[in-house]
Parts: sequence; structure tokens; C-alpha cells
Amino acid sequence: MKRTAILLLALAAIGLGACTTDYYEPVFGYDNLPAVIPASGGTYLVEYEYDYYATKADVRYFDWQYRVIVDGEIVSVGEVIRPRYSTFEVTIPPNRSSYPKSVTVEASTHVLMGAEDWWGDWTPVCSAVQLSY
Repeated sequence: MKRTAILLLALAAIGLGACTTDYYEPVFGYDNLPAVIPASGGTYLVEYEYDYYATKADVRYFDWQYRVIVDGEIVSVGEVIRPRYSTFEVTIPPNRSSYPKSVTVEASTHVLMGAEDWWGDWTPVCSAVQLSY
């Protein structure tokens, strides 16, 4: 009887271990925008990497979104569903005003783990100042 109980517990532990997933979440920290962006705007690559999120067995990467905010106005939004690279492109439109503008890139991670399904807060990833004409 004792051996049967131990065997059942061991099988249950193996079964539970096989049903878990390794999750990787995006980590930002490289400020790849130049400190000053020309008035003409441009396209820039922003780097990121994935960090291990401790679980077992299967591997998944969290999806995430990014948005570009110029002087408080959202000018573009993008989503990375199945990441293949460690960079993404952001395009800063030309600044046709006579005043400099602030530029911020923000990201939000989609946490999807079993019963958990939510989007994180928008977090600043990098920033710059765009010159005026």
C-alpha cells in the first residue's frame, strides 16, 4: 500500500512537471535613440532581449506592444507577436514646427500564463528630443 502511494505521488509529480511552461519576457534597457533627433525625423532600431521567467518544460515568449509618443501625441503603435529579432524599428515623423519636441518609446508586455491573461502598464523604453526647423 505504501509503495503504491509513493508510486502514485511520483507519477503525479512527473505529470505536473510536464505540464508547465518556460516563459521569457522582453527586457528593455538599451536607449538606442540618439539624444537629439534631427527635425527631418528618421527610422531607428531599438534593441531588447528576453529574460527567463522561471517555470519548466515548454518555452514561450511574451508578446508585447510598443508606441511612439511625440510631444504627448501617439504617432504610431506596433505589436511584436512572435519575436524573431532583438530589435524593432520606430519611425519619427518630421518636426515642422518651430519648437523642439520630446520623443518617447513605450512598451507593454502581454502576460499569458495559464489562467493569467493581462497587458502590463506602458513603460518608457527610450527617449530623445527632436529639433525644430
